[in-house]
Amino acid sequence: MKKTIYISILLTLGSWNFSFSQKTEVEKYYVRVDTSFVSELKLAYETSTEELIKTLKVKNDKREDLGFGYQLKQSGKGIGSMTINYQILYYKNEIVSYRLTTHIPDKSKRLKKLYKEKLSTLFKVNEDFKVEPIYFGIENANEPLSGIAKRKNNNLNEIMSPFSSIIFGTYCGESMTLMNNRKLFDKIIESDNCEYLLYSKNPATRLMSVEFYYCNLTEFSDVQKKSINTRIEELKRKPMLTRICSGCIINGNMTEKIITELKNCS
Repeated sequence: MKKTIYISILLTLGSWNFSFSQKTEVEKYYVRVDTSFVSELKLAYETSTEELIKTLKVKNDKREDLGFGYQLKQSGKGIGSMTINYQILYYKNEIVSYRLTTHIPDKSKRLKKLYKEKLSTLFKVNEDFKVEPIYFGIENANEPLSGIAKRKNNNLNEIMSPFSSIIFGTYCGESMTLMNNRKLFDKIIESDNCEYLLYSKNPATRLMSVEFYYCNLTEFSDVQKKSINTRIEELKRKPMLTRICSGCIINGNMTEKIITELKNCS
């Protein structure tokens, strides 16, 4: 009996050691492919936008229509334990801006330091291991569509950009969380900048501005109303599908229909 128990213990320990060894080898593999890809990506980034897009293996499909000739491609390339996410802004099929983001995998502090050291050759990484995004042509994403003069106000840049999320809504998801772009919008919106935001390249920002206008008509002068009403009619004449979130469902609806519904602000 004792002999049987002893053999059983040995088998269990052997199995545990084998499992631990396998896990360690997988971890080493992930670190190796992750760090190798960062080096490859850095070289591509320093070479050209074309080379970067090739390295990320960006497919020429599933672009989202933003209207006025602009499209947004959002996806990512997973490697080992890490993913490089990208948002690419196109104008008439030409890349005019992009945003790259990633984060350091939840690993031991030793491995986090290793990832930080490697990623720091391309990204800025702070002491808390948070990786800052990389931008190209960000002014092209922030500046308004033609028809209004550009404002020198950095507070408006983030919500003007399509990179802040192009989904229109307020609370979204199973936990009904306030959407990040709605948070950004609520912080800066006022009657003085509402018309300007109607010229954003971000369709969600344009719709939030329409909503604010219809829900706060008494805050606008007659001159503002005339100009804003003209702009809203222009938006209605651009047939495009806009993503909206209602509850935990994300679907699409035509811009004209959404604007018509927003006019009945309660």
